[in-house]
Amino acid sequence: MTSTTRAACTIVSPNYLAFARTLAVSYLAHHPGHRFFVLIVADLHDPTPFAAEPFTAVMLPSIGVPNLRSVAMMYDILELNTNVKPTFMKHLLETHHLDTLTYLDPDIFVYAPLDPVFAALDTGAAAVLTPHMTTPVFDGHSPSEQDILYNGTYNLGFIAVGRSPESAAILNWWEARCLDLGFSEGRTGLFVDQKWMNLAPGLFSNIAILRDPGCNMAYWNLHERALTTGSTSALALLSVIPEGNLLLSSANEARPLRFFHFSGITLTDPTSLSKNTDRFTLADRPDLKEIFANYKATVLANKDATLEALPYGYDTLSDGTPLNRLARRLYAAHASHWPNQDPFDAQGPFATFAKRRNLLAPKSKTKPTKTTWSDFNPNDRRVEAVHTLLKLAIRLLGPIRYELLMRYLAHISVLRNQAIFLKPDATKPGDTR
Repeated sequence: MTSTTRAACTIVSPNYLAFARTLAVSYLAHHPGHRFFVLIVADLHDPTPFAAEPFTAVMLPSIGVPNLRSVAMMYDILELNTNVKPTFMKHLLETHHLDTLTYLDPDIFVYAPLDPVFAALDTGAAAVLTPHMTTPVFDGHSPSEQDILYNGTYNLGFIAVGRSPESAAILNWWEARCLDLGFSEGRTGLFVDQKWMNLAPGLFSNIAILRDPGCNMAYWNLHERALTTGSTSALALLSVIPEGNLLLSSANEARPLRFFHFSGITLTDPTSLSKNTDRFTLADRPDLKEIFANYKATVLANKDATLEALPYGYDTLSDGTPLNRLARRLYAAHASHWPNQDPFDAQGPFATFAKRRNLLAPKSKTKPTKTTWSDFNPNDRRVEAVHTLLKLAIRLLGPIRYELLMRYLAHISVLRNQAIFLKPDATKPGDTR
């Protein structure tokens, strides 16, 4: 098999281009002769601005996503970037007649050839996956085993596929699920493209689970992996940390670090390991300080303000009105109400509906911030008022009916289930929806 029949790829919107540029250079340095493709997820058609890049740019409208503008309305930027992955991979395999294709998240850096990946594909694997962790952890820190259950057994920041009927079947199945039910929606058991792959090893017979500790090292498996000083470089060897009698590999088995996944990194904070974990900090892990410092410096050096300022294009209506998750979710659940329409048209039927129902915030120069439960202050008077109402509800309803109320609230807390907004408004003449 010639190197020209192997390729790798990643997916970014323009604001993440520095990461893609860093990844592409690191991959090609260890895989001369391979090609590297980057899908630009934005409402852009012309690849000319990316002609000087170390990768081949592919524009989202060119890969054949069915009903692209409808899909782009359904999903926010994170969801869209992840859920077009199987479509992009199918496009590359078919267009460039590749024998193997490796997807890597843009916040990955390659330190050595991905030989174990190619070995698996060359010996018959239709796809290769890496589990988030390969030894148990139950220490009260995040990410826990329960967090992994929530987000998915396998980390889909990496997947490699070959050219075979089964590879095609995997990608076709995955594509259909991603384009229909690729929401980041933990309450319904969904997490973008990643959670669906929990099912893949049971549905398909030739999926290789790669447990090599040098592949996809990241914050979620640092309890079991550490960098050690080798004969040539501190970056050369990786050792497995024993976990009592549960270790599945021999202790201190040295393996090359092939790629590290810098997920959740904060480039401008030299002390930050990942915003997604409280198990370790860089102060706790001196073995990681060098690669984190070098990686942050490299990505920052690769930034390009002009290209990163290119518009995403799917975050507002055509008149600049910003979109939010509630409007997107209601569109996703009831898109059949607005067939053959551009949902981004500010004068179109969906925009008219959303504005009537007060589902859209007014135009603003400040982008909405992402809020999680940890951002709520339990002593806030508004939160205390909600708690007071719940105490009153259990007193009035009793425990059985209170539980039913909680089940109903859990149901409608999934934004796609808030169909109440689609009922006619009697206060507005002529409102049929």
